[in-house]
Amino acid sequence: MNKKTLGILAAVAAVLLGSGIALLAHREHQQSEQPGAVLFPDLTASLDAVTEIRMSKGDGSRTTLRKDGSGWTVVERQFPADGARVRELLLGLTGMKVVEPKTSDPANYARLGVEAPDSATATSTLVEIVAGAKTWPLIVGHGAEGRSIYVRKPAEKASALVEPSVSVDPDPKRWINRQLTDIRGESVHDIAVRPAGSPAYLLTRARRGDTDLTLSPVPRGRTAANSMAINGQADALTAFNFDDLRPAPATTPAAVDRATFRTFDGQVFEFIGRKESDKAFVSVNASRDAALAAKFPPPPAAKDADTKADTRTAPAPAPAADAAKPADQTAERLASRSKGLEFEIPLYKYESIFKPLEELLEKKPEPAAKGK
Repeated sequence: MNKKTLGILAAVAAVLLGSGIALLAHREHQQSEQPGAVLFPDLTASLDAVTEIRMSKGDGSRTTLRKDGSGWTVVERQFPADGARVRELLLGLTGMKVVEPKTSDPANYARLGVEAPDSATATSTLVEIVAGAKTWPLIVGHGAEGRSIYVRKPAEKASALVEPSVSVDPDPKRWINRQLTDIRGESVHDIAVRPAGSPAYLLTRARRGDTDLTLSPVPRGRTAANSMAINGQADALTAFNFDDLRPAPATTPAAVDRATFRTFDGQVFEFIGRKESDKAFVSVNASRDAALAAKFPPPPAAKDADTKADTRTAPAPAPAADAAKPADQTAERLASRSKGLEFEIPLYKYESIFKPLEELLEKKPEPAAKGK
């Protein structure tokens, strides 16, 4: 067999090998389009290795979620992300299955929202999942039938209806961990409020377990409002979520509202607030007052009288360091996150924190009508 013949045979083998690879890829592509097929079959094995998720639209809106040793961060805000929501997104993308194939005609992409997200008018969102050197890209379009959504892989013509539906809003504020505090009202020992342009006042509970706060000072000739109106202010720290955040101004404006909440376990939250048009903003200084906590030690844990001591099943005592650690770490967490930031909060929450004194007093009696 001469060199020419060997060359011809090698060329034929190369063509056959290339055709086989192409045929295999085509079959895998066809299988990936079949109903019930997992959209990203190799993503599950790499789920724990995912370090970044990028979402972007043609109008320039963008969110980058990045994972490090401390968890997920919204890069555009440099603030912790809502880890539960990020995981929900990842699990949704990992578990996506084809309900049915859809259009391969680019002229029809916009109807499903799976057109290339390269123009300001495009409604599609590009999602990119990164694990190591591999990236899984997906164009996510309109939702359909409640639980499904239209998608298309950027390198492929065919689109598909898949489930479950996922939320891929590229607005950074949708992904930040928006909880400031969630502290029950009865945990509040005192609230010192200094509204701008209004008298300062103090609300106090003398002991743990007391139901009512006491208002002081009460202006001469006036009466404090009912306990419901006064006690409600302590609930401002319950389910306290913000809407967005931004860098705090370099200098504190002259006219600001101030309120300091102190809890029986020694947590201190100082809020400095101001309004801009129809929006409200607060900066927060969080700390811990060990002396205050020492004055109000928590009650001993209740013991079940019917439970008999059994040293064989009794849990090992916690280390001394853990025993000394406060149960609620909200102040420490917030102190590490809030420095140099200003939080946009709902107006109703702002009004509940910085109530003017007049709202905590009984209304003045109407002046007697003059006789004709």
